[in-house]
Amino acid sequence: MNGYICMVVDGSYPNDIRVRKEAEALVKAGKNVLVVSPAGKNDIKEEIINGVSVYRFGKNYTHFKKGIFDIIESVFNVNPFFYFYLKKVFKNYQIDFLHVHDLPLAGTCYLFKSKVKNSLILDLHENYPEALKTWFLWKKNPLIRLKNSIFMNPARWSKKEEKYCNKYDKIICVVEEMKEKLMLKFNIDTNKMFVVSNHEEKSFIHNFTDNTSQKIIDKDAFSITYVGGFGPHRGLDTAIKGMVTIIETIPNAILFLVGKGSVDVEKKLKQIVKENKIEDHVQLIGYRPFKEVSAIMSASSINIIPHNADEHTNNTIPHKLFQIMLSRSLLMVSSCKPLKRIVEKYDAGLVFEAGNSIDFSDKVIEAFTNFESIRSKTENAFNAVMEKGENWDTESLKLIDLYNKIEN
Repeated sequence: MNGYICMVVDGSYPNDIRVRKEAEALVKAGKNVLVVSPAGKNDIKEEIINGVSVYRFGKNYTHFKKGIFDIIESVFNVNPFFYFYLKKVFKNYQIDFLHVHDLPLAGTCYLFKSKVKNSLILDLHENYPEALKTWFLWKKNPLIRLKNSIFMNPARWSKKEEKYCNKYDKIICVVEEMKEKLMLKFNIDTNKMFVVSNHEEKSFIHNFTDNTSQKIIDKDAFSITYVGGFGPHRGLDTAIKGMVTIIETIPNAILFLVGKGSVDVEKKLKQIVKENKIEDHVQLIGYRPFKEVSAIMSASSINIIPHNADEHTNNTIPHKLFQIMLSRSLLMVSSCKPLKRIVEKYDAGLVFEAGNSIDFSDKVIEAFTNFESIRSKTENAFNAVMEKGENWDTESLKLIDLYNKIEN
Protein backbone atom coordinates (compact mmCIF):
# COMPACT_ATOMS: atom_id res chain seq x y z
CA MET A 1 0.00 0.00 0.00
CA ASN A 2 1.53 3.30 -1.12
CA GLY A 3 -1.25 5.66 -0.06
CA TYR A 4 -2.59 6.51 3.38
CA ILE A 5 -5.33 5.40 5.68
CA CYS A 6 -6.62 8.84 6.61
CA MET A 7 -8.34 8.94 9.98
CA VAL A 8 -10.48 12.01 10.61
CA VAL A 9 -11.36 12.88 14.20
CA ASP A 10 -13.32 15.79 15.66
CA GLY A 11 -11.05 16.23 18.64
CA SER A 12 -7.46 16.44 19.79
CA TYR A 13 -5.04 13.69 18.80
CA PRO A 14 -3.70 11.59 20.53
CA ASN A 15 -6.12 12.28 23.41
CA ASP A 16 -8.86 9.96 22.12
CA ILE A 17 -7.73 6.52 23.31
CA ARG A 18 -9.67 4.60 20.66
CA VAL A 19 -8.32 6.64 17.75
CA ARG A 20 -4.75 6.42 19.04
CA LYS A 21 -4.85 2.65 19.53
CA GLU A 22 -6.38 2.02 16.12
CA ALA A 23 -3.89 4.27 14.35
CA GLU A 24 -0.88 2.77 16.09
CA ALA A 25 -2.09 -0.81 15.54
CA LEU A 26 -2.37 -0.19 11.81
CA VAL A 27 1.11 1.38 11.70
CA LYS A 28 2.56 -1.67 13.45
CA ALA A 29 0.87 -3.80 10.79
CA GLY A 30 2.80 -1.92 8.10
CA LYS A 31 0.12 0.57 7.03
CA ASN A 32 0.65 4.26 6.34
CA VAL A 33 -1.65 6.19 8.68
CA LEU A 34 -2.44 9.89 8.62
CA VAL A 35 -4.60 11.36 11.39
CA VAL A 36 -6.34 14.64 10.58
CA SER A 37 -7.61 16.60 13.56
CA PRO A 38 -8.23 20.19 14.65
CA ALA A 39 -5.41 21.92 16.52
CA GLY A 40 -5.62 22.88 20.15
CA LYS A 41 -4.04 26.01 21.56
CA ASN A 42 -0.46 24.76 21.78
CA ASP A 43 -0.52 21.84 19.34
CA ILE A 44 2.18 21.29 16.74
CA LYS A 45 0.71 21.46 13.23
CA GLU A 46 2.48 18.42 11.80
CA GLU A 47 4.41 15.66 13.55
CA ILE A 48 4.89 11.91 13.70
CA ILE A 49 3.80 10.14 16.90
CA ASN A 50 4.73 6.47 17.25
CA GLY A 51 4.82 6.15 13.48
CA VAL A 52 1.47 7.90 12.94
CA SER A 53 1.59 11.00 10.73
CA VAL A 54 -0.47 13.75 12.35
CA TYR A 55 -1.83 16.78 10.50
CA ARG A 56 -3.54 19.36 12.72
CA PHE A 57 -5.34 22.30 11.22
CA GLY A 58 -6.83 25.58 12.35
CA LYS A 59 -6.01 27.30 15.60
CA ASN A 60 -7.27 26.80 19.16
CA TYR A 61 -10.29 24.60 18.40
CA THR A 62 -12.51 25.31 21.43
CA HIS A 63 -15.80 23.74 22.59
CA PHE A 64 -17.54 26.94 21.51
CA LYS A 65 -16.18 26.70 17.97
CA LYS A 66 -17.05 23.01 17.82
CA GLY A 67 -20.61 23.85 18.89
CA ILE A 68 -20.99 26.35 16.03
CA PHE A 69 -19.73 23.89 13.43
CA ASP A 70 -21.95 21.13 14.88
CA ILE A 71 -24.98 23.34 14.16
CA ILE A 72 -23.84 23.96 10.58
CA GLU A 73 -23.16 20.24 10.09
CA SER A 74 -26.60 19.41 11.48
CA VAL A 75 -28.39 21.65 8.98
CA PHE A 76 -26.22 21.37 5.85
CA ASN A 77 -24.51 17.96 6.30
CA VAL A 78 -21.11 19.62 6.02
CA ASN A 79 -18.64 21.06 8.50
CA PRO A 80 -16.96 23.87 6.49
CA PHE A 81 -13.98 23.97 8.83
CA PHE A 82 -13.13 20.32 8.21
CA TYR A 83 -14.13 20.48 4.53
CA PHE A 84 -11.68 23.31 3.77
CA TYR A 85 -8.71 21.52 5.33
CA LEU A 86 -9.63 18.08 3.99
CA LYS A 87 -9.40 19.56 0.49
CA LYS A 88 -5.79 20.44 1.31
CA VAL A 89 -5.16 16.93 2.64
CA PHE A 90 -6.42 15.32 -0.58
CA LYS A 91 -4.27 17.72 -2.61
CA ASN A 92 -1.11 16.75 -0.74
CA TYR A 93 -1.63 13.06 0.08
CA GLN A 94 -2.81 9.95 -1.74
CA ILE A 95 -5.72 8.72 0.36
CA ASP A 96 -6.55 5.05 -0.13
CA PHE A 97 -8.97 4.84 2.79
CA LEU A 98 -10.95 7.51 4.61
CA HIS A 99 -11.63 6.29 8.16
CA VAL A 100 -14.14 8.63 9.81
CA HIS A 101 -14.42 8.63 13.57
CA ASP A 102 -18.05 8.96 14.63
CA LEU A 103 -21.26 10.20 13.08
CA PRO A 104 -20.90 14.03 13.20
CA LEU A 105 -18.23 14.06 10.46
CA ALA A 106 -19.87 11.42 8.25
CA GLY A 107 -21.57 13.97 5.99
CA THR A 108 -18.49 16.11 5.47
CA CYS A 109 -16.19 13.19 4.72
CA TYR A 110 -18.66 11.53 2.37
CA LEU A 111 -18.23 14.51 0.02
CA PHE A 112 -14.71 13.18 -0.70
CA LYS A 113 -15.85 9.69 -1.73
CA SER A 114 -14.81 10.14 -5.35
CA LYS A 115 -11.29 11.11 -4.29
CA VAL A 116 -10.76 8.03 -2.08
CA LYS A 117 -8.92 5.27 -3.93
CA ASN A 118 -10.42 2.35 -2.00
CA SER A 119 -13.04 2.56 0.78
CA LEU A 120 -14.88 4.87 3.16
CA ILE A 121 -15.09 3.49 6.68
CA LEU A 122 -17.39 4.89 9.37
CA ASP A 123 -16.24 4.12 12.92
CA LEU A 124 -19.16 4.63 15.31
CA HIS A 125 -17.82 5.12 18.82
CA GLU A 126 -21.31 5.12 20.31
CA ASN A 127 -25.01 5.32 19.55
CA TYR A 128 -24.83 9.05 18.82
CA PRO A 129 -28.56 9.83 18.32
CA GLU A 130 -29.43 8.09 21.58
CA ALA A 131 -26.54 9.78 23.38
CA LEU A 132 -28.05 13.14 22.47
CA LYS A 133 -31.11 12.22 24.54
CA THR A 134 -29.05 12.03 27.71
CA TRP A 135 -26.01 14.31 27.36
CA PHE A 136 -27.91 17.56 27.86
CA LEU A 137 -30.56 16.53 30.40
CA TRP A 138 -29.08 18.64 33.21
CA LYS A 139 -28.34 21.74 31.13
CA LYS A 140 -29.93 24.85 32.68
CA ASN A 141 -29.22 27.56 30.09
CA PRO A 142 -32.48 27.96 28.10
CA LEU A 143 -30.62 29.04 24.94
CA ILE A 144 -28.42 25.95 25.02
CA ARG A 145 -31.48 23.78 25.62
CA LEU A 146 -33.23 25.40 22.65
CA LYS A 147 -30.17 24.96 20.43
CA ASN A 148 -29.88 21.31 21.37
CA SER A 149 -33.59 20.60 20.86
CA ILE A 150 -33.44 22.03 17.32
CA PHE A 151 -30.01 21.16 15.97
CA MET A 152 -28.90 18.23 18.15
CA ASN A 153 -32.29 16.58 17.88
CA PRO A 154 -32.02 12.77 18.16
CA ALA A 155 -34.56 12.16 15.37
CA ARG A 156 -32.59 14.38 12.99
CA TRP A 157 -29.36 12.53 13.75
CA SER A 158 -31.01 9.12 13.54
CA LYS A 159 -31.88 9.90 9.91
CA LYS A 160 -28.25 10.85 9.31
CA GLU A 161 -27.14 7.61 10.94
CA GLU A 162 -29.35 5.58 8.60
CA LYS A 163 -28.23 7.57 5.55
CA TYR A 164 -24.51 7.20 6.12
CA CYS A 165 -24.57 3.64 7.44
CA ASN A 166 -26.01 2.73 4.05
CA LYS A 167 -23.70 4.98 2.02
CA TYR A 168 -20.36 4.09 3.64
CA ASP A 169 -18.50 0.98 2.45
CA LYS A 170 -17.78 -0.44 5.90
CA ILE A 171 -19.17 0.28 9.38
CA ILE A 172 -17.24 -0.39 12.58
CA CYS A 173 -19.10 -0.65 15.89
CA VAL A 174 -17.75 -0.88 19.43
CA VAL A 175 -19.91 -3.80 20.59
CA GLU A 176 -21.99 -6.61 19.06
CA GLU A 177 -25.12 -5.03 20.53
CA MET A 178 -24.66 -1.94 18.36
CA LYS A 179 -23.92 -4.01 15.26
CA GLU A 180 -27.11 -6.04 15.70
CA LYS A 181 -29.16 -2.92 16.40
CA LEU A 182 -28.04 -1.16 13.20
CA MET A 183 -28.49 -4.25 11.06
CA LEU A 184 -32.06 -4.73 12.26
CA LYS A 185 -33.06 -1.06 12.35
CA PHE A 186 -31.67 -0.07 8.95
CA ASN A 187 -31.53 -3.45 7.17
CA ILE A 188 -27.77 -3.18 6.62
CA ASP A 189 -25.84 -5.97 4.94
CA THR A 190 -23.99 -8.00 7.57
CA ASN A 191 -20.91 -8.16 5.30
CA LYS A 192 -20.23 -4.43 5.75
CA MET A 193 -20.58 -4.51 9.55
CA PHE A 194 -17.62 -5.09 11.89
CA VAL A 195 -16.95 -4.92 15.62
CA VAL A 196 -13.72 -3.54 17.07
CA SER A 197 -14.18 -3.03 20.79
CA ASN A 198 -12.62 -0.66 23.32
CA HIS A 199 -10.23 -3.16 24.86
CA GLU A 200 -7.06 -2.21 26.68
CA GLU A 201 -3.52 -3.26 25.85
CA LYS A 202 -1.92 -5.92 28.03
CA SER A 203 0.94 -3.52 28.63
CA PHE A 204 -1.47 -1.26 30.52
CA ILE A 205 -0.69 -3.47 33.51
CA HIS A 206 2.55 -1.51 33.95
CA ASN A 207 0.49 1.49 35.03
CA PHE A 208 -0.31 -0.45 38.21
CA THR A 209 3.27 -1.45 38.96
CA ASP A 210 5.28 1.75 38.40
CA ASN A 211 4.93 2.94 42.03
CA THR A 212 3.14 6.17 41.11
CA SER A 213 1.83 7.64 44.35
CA GLN A 214 -1.70 8.87 45.01
CA LYS A 215 -3.06 10.92 47.89
CA ILE A 216 -6.77 10.65 47.14
CA ILE A 217 -7.85 7.30 48.57
CA ASP A 218 -7.76 7.10 52.37
CA LYS A 219 -6.43 3.65 53.28
CA ASP A 220 -8.66 3.62 56.36
CA ALA A 221 -11.82 4.17 54.30
CA PHE A 222 -13.92 1.61 52.47
CA SER A 223 -13.45 3.35 49.13
CA ILE A 224 -15.99 3.18 46.31
CA THR A 225 -14.41 4.86 43.31
CA TYR A 226 -15.67 6.10 39.96
CA VAL A 227 -13.18 7.35 37.36
CA GLY A 228 -14.29 9.11 34.18
CA GLY A 229 -16.46 11.86 32.78
CA PHE A 230 -19.49 13.14 34.67
CA GLY A 231 -22.83 13.24 32.86
CA PRO A 232 -26.52 12.41 33.35
CA HIS A 233 -26.09 8.99 31.73
CA ARG A 234 -23.18 7.95 33.96
CA GLY A 235 -25.40 6.88 36.87
CA LEU A 236 -23.46 8.88 39.46
CA ASP A 237 -26.74 10.07 41.00
CA THR A 238 -27.63 6.41 41.61
CA ALA A 239 -24.32 5.83 43.41
CA ILE A 240 -24.67 8.99 45.50
CA LYS A 241 -28.20 8.10 46.63
CA GLY A 242 -27.04 4.57 47.42
CA MET A 243 -24.51 5.96 49.88
CA VAL A 244 -27.31 6.94 52.28
CA THR A 245 -27.98 3.25 53.01
CA ILE A 246 -24.37 2.12 52.65
CA ILE A 247 -23.03 4.32 55.46
CA GLU A 248 -25.54 2.86 57.90
CA THR A 249 -23.68 -0.47 57.61
CA ILE A 250 -20.26 0.84 56.58
CA PRO A 251 -19.65 4.10 58.50
CA ASN A 252 -16.21 4.58 56.94
CA ALA A 253 -17.47 4.25 53.35
CA ILE A 254 -16.54 7.09 51.00
CA LEU A 255 -17.59 7.54 47.37
CA PHE A 256 -14.77 9.09 45.35
CA LEU A 257 -15.80 10.66 42.02
CA VAL A 258 -12.63 11.23 40.01
CA GLY A 259 -13.09 13.26 36.85
CA LYS A 260 -14.98 16.26 35.56
CA GLY A 261 -18.24 17.30 33.96
CA SER A 262 -19.93 20.48 32.85
CA VAL A 263 -20.74 23.19 35.38
CA ASP A 264 -24.41 22.17 35.33
CA VAL A 265 -23.62 18.48 35.86
CA GLU A 266 -21.26 19.06 38.77
CA LYS A 267 -23.74 21.48 40.35
CA LYS A 268 -26.46 18.81 40.07
CA LEU A 269 -24.29 16.14 41.68
CA LYS A 270 -23.32 18.44 44.56
CA GLN A 271 -27.00 19.27 45.04
CA ILE A 272 -27.88 15.56 45.37
CA VAL A 273 -25.08 15.11 47.91
CA LYS A 274 -26.32 18.08 49.95
CA GLU A 275 -29.97 17.02 49.81
CA ASN A 276 -29.04 13.62 51.22
CA LYS A 277 -26.75 15.14 53.88
CA ILE A 278 -23.80 12.91 53.01
CA GLU A 279 -21.13 15.56 52.39
CA ASP A 280 -18.63 13.63 54.54
CA HIS A 281 -19.08 10.49 52.45
CA VAL A 282 -18.91 11.77 48.85
CA GLN A 283 -15.90 13.53 47.38
CA LEU A 284 -15.76 15.12 43.92
CA ILE A 285 -12.05 14.97 43.19
CA GLY A 286 -11.80 16.58 39.78
CA TYR A 287 -9.33 15.71 37.05
CA ARG A 288 -6.22 13.72 38.00
CA PRO A 289 -3.20 12.81 35.81
CA PHE A 290 -3.54 9.50 33.99
CA LYS A 291 -0.75 7.76 35.90
CA GLU A 292 -2.27 8.78 39.21
CA VAL A 293 -5.68 7.48 38.11
CA SER A 294 -4.22 3.97 37.81
CA ALA A 295 -2.83 4.24 41.36
CA ILE A 296 -6.25 5.41 42.56
CA MET A 297 -7.92 2.40 40.93
CA SER A 298 -5.46 0.01 42.59
CA ALA A 299 -5.94 1.60 46.02
CA SER A 300 -9.74 1.48 45.92
CA SER A 301 -11.85 -1.14 47.67
CA ILE A 302 -14.33 -1.17 44.77
CA ASN A 303 -14.19 0.47 41.33
CA ILE A 304 -17.63 1.15 39.86
CA ILE A 305 -19.14 1.78 36.43
CA PRO A 306 -22.71 2.75 37.40
CA HIS A 307 -24.04 3.79 33.97
CA ASN A 308 -27.78 4.12 33.50
CA ALA A 309 -29.20 1.58 31.04
CA ASP A 310 -30.56 3.12 27.84
CA GLU A 311 -30.10 2.80 24.08
CA HIS A 312 -26.87 4.77 24.37
CA THR A 313 -25.10 2.87 27.15
CA ASN A 314 -26.48 -0.49 25.99
CA ASN A 315 -24.63 -0.05 22.70
CA THR A 316 -21.11 0.92 23.72
CA ILE A 317 -18.49 -0.03 26.29
CA PRO A 318 -15.85 2.09 28.09
CA HIS A 319 -12.10 1.44 28.08
CA LYS A 320 -12.11 1.73 31.85
CA LEU A 321 -13.90 -1.62 32.20
CA PHE A 322 -10.78 -3.41 30.98
CA GLN A 323 -8.47 -1.05 32.84
CA ILE A 324 -10.20 -1.89 36.12
CA MET A 325 -10.05 -5.60 35.27
CA LEU A 326 -6.26 -5.24 35.05
CA SER A 327 -6.01 -3.36 38.36
CA ARG A 328 -6.82 -6.44 40.48
CA SER A 329 -9.33 -4.36 42.45
CA LEU A 330 -12.96 -5.36 42.84
CA LEU A 331 -15.20 -4.33 39.95
CA MET A 332 -18.89 -3.47 40.16
CA VAL A 333 -20.91 -2.49 37.08
CA SER A 334 -24.51 -1.67 36.28
CA SER A 335 -26.66 -4.00 34.19
CA CYS A 336 -26.02 -2.20 30.89
CA LYS A 337 -25.93 -5.02 28.35
CA PRO A 338 -22.25 -4.96 27.28
CA LEU A 339 -20.99 -4.41 30.84
CA LYS A 340 -23.15 -7.19 32.23
CA ARG A 341 -22.20 -9.55 29.37
CA ILE A 342 -18.47 -9.25 29.99
CA VAL A 343 -18.60 -9.33 33.80
CA GLU A 344 -20.96 -12.30 33.99
CA LYS A 345 -19.12 -14.25 31.28
CA TYR A 346 -15.94 -14.33 33.37
CA ASP A 347 -17.45 -13.92 36.87
CA ALA A 348 -15.27 -10.81 36.93
CA GLY A 349 -17.17 -8.73 39.48
CA LEU A 350 -20.57 -7.68 40.77
CA VAL A 351 -23.55 -6.46 38.74
CA PHE A 352 -26.34 -4.25 40.09
CA GLU A 353 -29.58 -3.17 38.44
CA ALA A 354 -28.92 0.05 36.53
CA GLY A 355 -30.61 3.10 38.04
CA ASN A 356 -31.54 1.24 41.24
CA SER A 357 -29.83 2.89 44.22
CA ILE A 358 -31.17 0.23 46.61
CA ASP A 359 -29.63 -2.60 44.61
CA PHE A 360 -26.44 -0.54 44.30
CA SER A 361 -26.19 -0.24 48.08
CA ASP A 362 -27.08 -3.92 48.58
CA LYS A 363 -24.27 -5.03 46.27
CA VAL A 364 -21.72 -2.75 47.95
CA ILE A 365 -22.72 -4.05 51.39
CA GLU A 366 -22.50 -7.62 50.05
CA ALA A 367 -18.97 -6.89 48.83
CA PHE A 368 -18.00 -5.40 52.20
CA THR A 369 -19.47 -8.28 54.17
CA ASN A 370 -17.92 -11.00 52.02
CA PHE A 371 -14.88 -9.10 50.82
CA GLU A 372 -12.27 -11.84 51.08
CA SER A 373 -14.39 -14.50 49.38
CA ILE A 374 -15.49 -12.14 46.61
CA ARG A 375 -11.91 -11.04 45.89
CA SER A 376 -11.46 -14.17 43.73
CA LYS A 377 -13.43 -12.27 41.12
CA THR A 378 -10.52 -9.85 40.74
CA GLU A 379 -8.28 -12.68 39.49
CA ASN A 380 -11.02 -13.81 37.10
CA ALA A 381 -11.14 -10.27 35.71
CA PHE A 382 -7.36 -10.05 35.42
CA ASN A 383 -7.10 -13.42 33.66
CA ALA A 384 -9.90 -12.53 31.23
CA VAL A 385 -7.74 -9.70 29.92
CA MET A 386 -4.31 -11.29 30.13
CA GLU A 387 -5.10 -14.89 29.15
CA LYS A 388 -8.55 -15.11 27.54
CA GLY A 389 -8.35 -12.55 24.77
CA GLU A 390 -10.20 -9.58 26.27
CA ASN A 391 -7.37 -7.24 25.33
CA TRP A 392 -6.37 -4.83 22.55
CA ASP A 393 -3.49 -7.08 21.44
CA THR A 394 -6.14 -9.58 20.30
CA GLU A 395 -8.92 -7.15 19.39
CA SER A 396 -6.71 -5.02 17.13
CA LEU A 397 -6.23 -8.03 14.83
CA LYS A 398 -9.87 -7.60 13.76
CA LEU A 399 -9.12 -4.09 12.53
CA ILE A 400 -5.94 -5.17 10.74
CA ASP A 401 -7.76 -8.10 9.15
CA LEU A 402 -10.51 -5.77 7.90
CA TYR A 403 -7.97 -3.58 6.11
CA ASN A 404 -6.04 -6.55 4.73
CA LYS A 405 -9.20 -7.98 3.20
CA ILE A 406 -10.41 -4.79 1.54
CA GLU A 407 -6.92 -3.99 0.22
CA ASN A 408 -6.90 -7.24 -1.76
